[in-house]
Amino acid sequence: MNADRLLAVAMTLALAGPAGAKDWEFTDDRLENGLRVITMEDHSSPLVAVQVWYQVGSKDENPERQGFAHMFEHMMFRGTERLGPEDHFKYLRRFGGEVNGFTTFDTTAYIQVVPSNQVDLVFWLEAERMANLKINEEYFAAEREVVKEEYRLGHDRPYGKVMENALPLAFKEHPYRWSPIGNLEHLNAATAEELRAFFKTYYVPNNATLVVVGDVSPAEILSKAKDYFGWIPRRPDPPRVTVQEPPVSEPRRLEMFERAPLPLVAVGYHVPLASHEDIPVLMVLQNALSSGQSGRVYRSLVKEKELCVAVVAAVLPFEQAGLFGFGGVLRPGSSTDAVEAAVMEIVQQIKAEGITSEELQKAKNQAGAAAVRDRMTVAGKARKLGFAATVLHDPNRVNSELEDIMKVSEQDVKRVANLYFTDTARLNLVVKPELARITRSFGFLKGIIGGSKDKKEEK
Repeated sequence: MNADRLLAVAMTLALAGPAGAKDWEFTDDRLENGLRVITMEDHSSPLVAVQVWYQVGSKDENPERQGFAHMFEHMMFRGTERLGPEDHFKYLRRFGGEVNGFTTFDTTAYIQVVPSNQVDLVFWLEAERMANLKINEEYFAAEREVVKEEYRLGHDRPYGKVMENALPLAFKEHPYRWSPIGNLEHLNAATAEELRAFFKTYYVPNNATLVVVGDVSPAEILSKAKDYFGWIPRRPDPPRVTVQEPPVSEPRRLEMFERAPLPLVAVGYHVPLASHEDIPVLMVLQNALSSGQSGRVYRSLVKEKELCVAVVAAVLPFEQAGLFGFGGVLRPGSSTDAVEAAVMEIVQQIKAEGITSEELQKAKNQAGAAAVRDRMTVAGKARKLGFAATVLHDPNRVNSELEDIMKVSEQDVKRVANLYFTDTARLNLVVKPELARITRSFGFLKGIIGGSKDKKEEK
């Protein structure tokens, strides 16, 4: 039995589940102060994942204060009057706990994995910072330097500024036009008082989801949640982004110079928000285009035309919008025009013919396998539930994920390609190494100097 067949059998078994039961059994409760509590039992190991998801990301920031959500990913570990700047890590790591956090366009999450007998400690730490986080100029200055260094390291990587520059190409009105990393000028101009106001608006129980997966019982977790979090006052519901991005009515193009070893060419399109029924189809198409050396884009741009050395395709599903893009990193000597033409040829092929049954099955198996792998740990399950609750606004979507992937058809792929990959809505991105800009500038100056010299000689 080949690998694809094994994957198909494994996913069929995962879909079937025990005697018609739901694949994921969880409880979904809400405390009086608005805190949502989602609990899922998993007694496969004596561990528990505790995650707190706040429905606040970079899109919720003041356009003049970009980076506040990312700043709080760091600030939330600075402590309170009872906890020092390193205590959250110190207390949990003495039991072998894992601690982390992340910020996206739509959410900020704080994650822990600990032995299941340490739930009380995690709940106390999370409740303490939700209610009593210490925010002052000293802490703000210290974490601002950490964020600045993270910002610099990101920009110093090859293609490190591409996302920051490409987002305004795709979004003109919506706050998705800036990235979660933030803006250093805005952070330098901000005050601790502004941070406190942002914290009091968004980091409140009625804007949070507590997700607990592991060796626990739902009744026990709900009781502990009431004890540790129930006393924290509810605050006014945070404002929500209501800006609608206007449809792209004509092709847009950005050519930029970047710290990069080789040029990069990509084409992108707007697609629906994360909860839309077409997202699983686009995920399958993403795999068909670029997953492995058999992907359509790899075969065309790398193997057959020998224009690129690497390719990528990605669907980016946000809470209120989505993007789909693919392209390649050029082989030395290739022209960006040739790669753009080759990429557009693939788009037209997909729209006219779709993908083959073999491509479809392999892409579905790959997407399904990734979904299955996410379910193999308590942390992975908690993250799936947190995303479904805060971004998809329906935690039950975890129970239909595999089914939605496996039912994608060749007709579905062709339909979404024709629906979203239109010429009028195309976003073209060309990235060239900064050396090319220097060379071009030198050539321009040489031409001016040479031209002036020739005129003098004529006189």
